[in-house]
Amino acid sequence: MRRRLVWIGLLIVVCVGLIAAGAAATDHTGPYQLQADQPEPDNTVTRIALQSTGDAVWTIRFRTRLATTEDVDEYESFQAEFADNSSRYLDPFEERMTAVVDGAADQYDREMRAVDFEASTTIQEVPRRWGVVSFQFRWEGFAAETDGKLAVGDVFAGGFYIGEGDVLELAAPDGYRIAEVDPTPDEAEGGVVQWNGREDFADGRPQLLAAPEAGATGGEGGTLPGGTTGVVAGVIGLAMLVSLGVLAVRRTRSTDEPPTDSTDRQSDEATATQTDASADSTPRGHDLVTNETQVVDLLDQHDGQLKQADIVDSLDWSKSKTSRVLSELADDGTVEKLRIGRENVIRLQTDE
Repeated sequence: MRRRLVWIGLLIVVCVGLIAAGAAATDHTGPYQLQADQPEPDNTVTRIALQSTGDAVWTIRFRTRLATTEDVDEYESFQAEFADNSSRYLDPFEERMTAVVDGAADQYDREMRAVDFEASTTIQEVPRRWGVVSFQFRWEGFAAETDGKLAVGDVFAGGFYIGEGDVLELAAPDGYRIAEVDPTPDEAEGGVVQWNGREDFADGRPQLLAAPEAGATGGEGGTLPGGTTGVVAGVIGLAMLVSLGVLAVRRTRSTDEPPTDSTDRQSDEATATQTDASADSTPRGHDLVTNETQVVDLLDQHDGQLKQADIVDSLDWSKSKTSRVLSELADDGTVEKLRIGRENVIRLQTDE
């Protein structure tokens, strides 16, 4: 399979529709749905980092796998265009998101603003090569304050959606703990919860209540938005329509010619040979290899797939350490996280 990057021109189209109560059911399209004529990035990671003020820093990362030298060359050309005229890419995003937040402010009894917009692009080299476009802004007044606690959820009235392989993270501020969260996240460590797509959240979800760590057990425990306090009649249906042109990845299958990525294949074979040689001459004790390598080796020994609980037992790690290492591997595209019943299953990714 050949993969070609087609740089079409980056266009961010972010739309938030205000839907009146009693209107037809919200169309749960993905929050980062591409236009029909443009392919999707490989992976989208959305991180919402709460601040103690009730603000939230949104960071949206669009990741595209750079599998060949041609992919890298084209992405570097895009980076040069991005550096020369970043406002071309950031201004439409800022305009639409400002409208989003202004619309939300009209529906809720607190002041909201969208500020501090930024955009950047990088190439991630290790352990796999990715092109990453990041957009960031601060949503002032994102969370509702209740008795010193921060409640998130009312702005998600109408639901929220993340696509297959995408990730949504909610992070509590420093000095806060997550007192309540709904629905149950796929992963939780410290003050961060994470859902792995595909996930179609119900009305008013995800919800989260962050409480100060000192004296967090006092009082009523707060009320999650959309609970007994009710939801404002105006519903925000979040539908971010994102066209990543200059970054859009068009994948084409060549059925009438042999693969042309022999250089990559030779490199993979050389790496495998080197790894085998090292295995013959060097002990594979846990103290001699990285955490990531231990996980990959363990998966290799079990046909590329294991339950997360079995990884914890086999490596004699804590659940939190295992979750952290697996999250890093998933972010790098080395493994894929699956939810099968009540079990988290980890599977090695392949380029096939």
